[in-house]
Amino acid sequence: MPAAGYSQFNDTAYIYTYGGIQNEVCYQAKPTWDKGYILIGSTNSFGPGENNIYVVKTDSLCRHKWSNAYGGTQIQNGYSITPTLDHGYTLLGFTNSYGAGGYDVYLIKLDSIGKQLWQKTYGGADWDFGYSIAQTADSGYIICGLTYSYGSGNGDVYVVRTDKNGDTLWTRAIGGNGYDVGNSVYVQQDSLYYIAGVTTSFGHGDTSMYLLKINNYGKLEWDTTIGSSHNTIARSINGTTHNGFIIYGSTDSITNNTYQRQYNETMVKLDSTKKIQWWDIFVAIANGGGIGKDAVEKDDGNFLTLGTTNNCGSGALNLDLQDINISGNWQTGACFGGTAEQYGNSIAYRDKDNVVFAGASNSPGYTAGLYDFYVVRFTSDSIIGSYTLKIKNFTDTLSPATVRNLTPSDISIKIYPNPIVTGATILVQGVISANYKFNVYDVSGICVMENIPVNASYHGESVGHLSRTNLTAGIYFYELYGQDKVVATGKLIIE
Repeated sequence: MPAAGYSQFNDTAYIYTYGGIQNEVCYQAKPTWDKGYILIGSTNSFGPGENNIYVVKTDSLCRHKWSNAYGGTQIQNGYSITPTLDHGYTLLGFTNSYGAGGYDVYLIKLDSIGKQLWQKTYGGADWDFGYSIAQTADSGYIICGLTYSYGSGNGDVYVVRTDKNGDTLWTRAIGGNGYDVGNSVYVQQDSLYYIAGVTTSFGHGDTSMYLLKINNYGKLEWDTTIGSSHNTIARSINGTTHNGFIIYGSTDSITNNTYQRQYNETMVKLDSTKKIQWWDIFVAIANGGGIGKDAVEKDDGNFLTLGTTNNCGSGALNLDLQDINISGNWQTGACFGGTAEQYGNSIAYRDKDNVVFAGASNSPGYTAGLYDFYVVRFTSDSIIGSYTLKIKNFTDTLSPATVRNLTPSDISIKIYPNPIVTGATILVQGVISANYKFNVYDVSGICVMENIPVNASYHGESVGHLSRTNLTAGIYFYELYGQDKVVATGKLIIE
């Protein structure tokens, strides 16, 4: 299985997959205290629920040490994990098996071998999701995500600060009248928290990057937006030397060389005062595009980035690895994947001789089932182009879940607000993000709005925006289409 690269040097890349006979998607990888790695995501091969949180622990060579599935009998997804000061792990996601609302933020504490010590949920009567976690100096946690239970808008950034036992110290819902979400949290100087995400309430264009600074007492010290025309999305924030930041994500605010609008990976470098030092967009050639997911600073001051692209490689989608210099200029890169689809989600950078890129693959020859955790390991942080591959597949022996063939109906859909005054957000939650179309019908069955896009976002979500335009007050009905089939229906009220 060849790996397409950007240059013609040769080296070895080690490919590891982990999973069962159905779907496993890795959302985050982190280095661990014993020089190994910890991976978190979702599974419907294992566990008691329709979907459960899946955690895999490896050694320094990415060889499997232990794994487990966590959660209840309904739907759970795991998005973020942090190694803890006591050599255990704390994982974050969402659940509708426990808690107060339709979905709740879900926090689980593990010991060093994956045994669950306790679990907590956070949220109200509506939908609440946890997307990113970091441990604080007092062994507590800072969490960010999305809430529909609290706040003033059409979904707000949800921030939860806890002690080491997961007990709540304070919470915040931050945003405007639109859709606002926190995708990534970074802790600086032990007591300052920086959150990067998305806003439709503020900024430029349809969607902008949203950057927040919050102190240890929950006070919002400042917020700012970064964007242009159309959509600019932040998916990760990490620190740099001299207390600066890098934000990585995507934008469709420029066109390619055939004048088609598409998403491309984008990276913003800020100093400690939130001043933009540079902002670069890495434009795919021809008709390809890219979705940026993660970026880290290397030991030499340059940067590694990870995304998903259809611009290169063997499959429909591939992991896109890039090396960016200290000034934001592209140096080199490589694509990895088989003949089907690969998604790049997270970088685990321990030092210049140990770096892991993680995501998911459903390519034949790589996976045991449908999608599996997919990991590319290097013994150097120099991405030099084309590689000889060494592939190791691990088929997990955890107790299997009830065998299910997932269909597009395995989703949840929210229209918020409903009743609608001027507009609403369409939020579809599933195992894997997908693109949908949304149609609206009046009571006589006439289609009054057709093919509203609901596009893949992150965290298994797809998001669209519905504007009332000239619709009169009354009752309407909707259909959500995926893969040319109706996958959800429901009622809308226009006031």
